[in-house]
Amino acid sequence: MSDVSPPQSSPVRAGLRTILVVAAVVAAAFGYVRLAEHKGYALQVGREAPGLRLPALTGGEHDLAAERGKLVVLNFWATWCPPCVAEMPSLERLQRALAAEGLSVVAVSTDVDQAAARRFVAEHALTLRVLHDPGGRVAASDYRITGYPETYVIDRGGHIVEHVVGPAEWDSPEWLSRFRGLLGAPSARLP
Repeated sequence: MSDVSPPQSSPVRAGLRTILVVAAVVAAAFGYVRLAEHKGYALQVGREAPGLRLPALTGGEHDLAAERGKLVVLNFWATWCPPCVAEMPSLERLQRALAAEGLSVVAVSTDVDQAAARRFVAEHALTLRVLHDPGGRVAASDYRITGYPETYVIDRGGHIVEHVVGPAEWDSPEWLSRFRGLLGAPSARLP
């Protein structure tokens, strides 16, 4: 047996390896922060909202295009999501407060079990429009939703003016003021 030891790496090679590892970690960190801040691929404010046609819990189908001319608060949620459940009463109050002024709240349940969504709506006496997207297929593909709740505010001309990730108190004085401003603002994009 010979005493042959493995070749030692040179200090230059070890230094280059360290620099490459540090650079990779820094690049990954910047990438993660950018994705976290911008959700990576969320629909951008100012763009036209994608079409949406889904079954309504009350029966039939509802096409988001039917809401054109109204300010729409489009909320994606699920009954198993505690923040979604917590914010739903404020969405109902918002609908009741501003429907006469031209605001429409459309809540899209992504529950697989439609019966669970129906029970929730009945138990909470919701009057806002609730659509059903089983498993969130439309939410994920067309609206690029990555978590719940997630909400888009769509102006009278069909363009996204707000994107909110997470729950909100939708009938707070700040939101009511913002919505009233949007309701009163003429839309240059209306046909």
